[in-house]
Amino acid sequence: MKKILVLGGGFGGLTAITKLKRYAGKLFDVTLIDKNNYSLFTPMLPEVVSGNVTPDNIVFPLREITKKNNSNFVRDTVLYVDRENKLVKCEKGEYHYDYLIIATGSTTNFRGNKTAEEHCFEYKSITDGIALKYFVIELLEAAVSTPKEERRRILSFSIIGGGITGVELACELVDFIKDEIKKEYSLLSDDDFEVTIFEYAKYILPAIDESQSIKAQQYVGEKGVKIITNASVDRISDGVIYYNQNGEVKEHLTNIIVWTAGVKAQDFLKSVSNERLPDGRIKVNKNLTPMDGQNDGIFVIGDSSAYEYRGKILPPVAPLAMQQAAIAVKNILNLENGFPLQDFKYIHFGYLVSLGKNNSVVNLFGLKFRGAFAYILWKLVYIYKIGMLRKQLGVFFDWVMVTLFGNEASLIMNVEGCPGGVLKSINGYTIKVNVENCKKCSHCAIDVDGKISCGIKK
Repeated sequence: MKKILVLGGGFGGLTAITKLKRYAGKLFDVTLIDKNNYSLFTPMLPEVVSGNVTPDNIVFPLREITKKNNSNFVRDTVLYVDRENKLVKCEKGEYHYDYLIIATGSTTNFRGNKTAEEHCFEYKSITDGIALKYFVIELLEAAVSTPKEERRRILSFSIIGGGITGVELACELVDFIKDEIKKEYSLLSDDDFEVTIFEYAKYILPAIDESQSIKAQQYVGEKGVKIITNASVDRISDGVIYYNQNGEVKEHLTNIIVWTAGVKAQDFLKSVSNERLPDGRIKVNKNLTPMDGQNDGIFVIGDSSAYEYRGKILPPVAPLAMQQAAIAVKNILNLENGFPLQDFKYIHFGYLVSLGKNNSVVNLFGLKFRGAFAYILWKLVYIYKIGMLRKQLGVFFDWVMVTLFGNEASLIMNVEGCPGGVLKSINGYTIKVNVENCKKCSHCAIDVDGKISCGIKK
């Protein structure tokens, strides 16, 4: 029985094992490898920060999913691919393959800006969302006991990157803070905080239709988000963003900075192909094989691939990964049966962008919507895309509870006994949440609710 390895449990990888279900255990031995034992539904990550959804409702257990699809799961981190010997080398072991689907997603791309790496929040993982939520609550607590003239400095949030992720995060932050000020932090006012978006292009949301981008920018500005466009961030120091706008160097004082200005492919892809973009994505042929490949059974999809469509490299988005996964599986079957490989043809369904409570911009098959109806449509589409019934019900009831009773601002942490103490510290504000940044030990564990247990205390 031939072996198929699927690297990455994101949208592309999960679509691949779903398409392979009828063949897994019969024609193929299918194994999914991922460094986490869960998959994150990234479109709803901004709602973790605002508390609209609980974190465990947008993560899906990979072991359960693979079992249902007659596949195996291995929790491991990929180090490199040996194409000559058809071998994937990971931290814990080596895995042979006959066919390989690479769908390992992306990491934060700071574009060589070392000061951004040092001073900015990353915003990719579920723990990033949880940590940012706790930082916001921690700063609200600090602002209450701070003189009026100092509050805006403490509650100043900046987001580098005005794409879909950055805009959705900014809108969720504004809604959350306004609601908390109204409900629980009555000593504060809307003038005591500031949320700013920095965008390199002329308008925010440069990837969508310009007419909708202009309208969205107007609405987001009216919502209370400060928007700085035509801005190139040069460097960042403690509490200061230095940026170039129309040839003029300017400064922006801030406290917390979140970087959402781009992603890059995983480093191990260097071992797969020398034909890559500067962001690390592998250049692929129309049939999704590496350009320097010889039909050796490797297919590259999603954020790992650079696919040219109508003269442009398609952006790394979930619908692209899912469509490519289907063709990758079809081409594996074609190779098995001696048929020619099929070319991938991208179908652009449109886009959905949440602008916070009761407003979205949506384009589905060329039909454009904006406002409250678009917001309802956004919710319906994404709750359908979640796919797993209990998670769909969880998100639905999260939304119902928030609508009826509002968000909560509880600091839920369990860090007593951690020898490191400081798990995340930015601009003098410290919160013990993000285990990945612990400076003293690597024994802790964090669950999807943000609770930390210290591995030393056993």
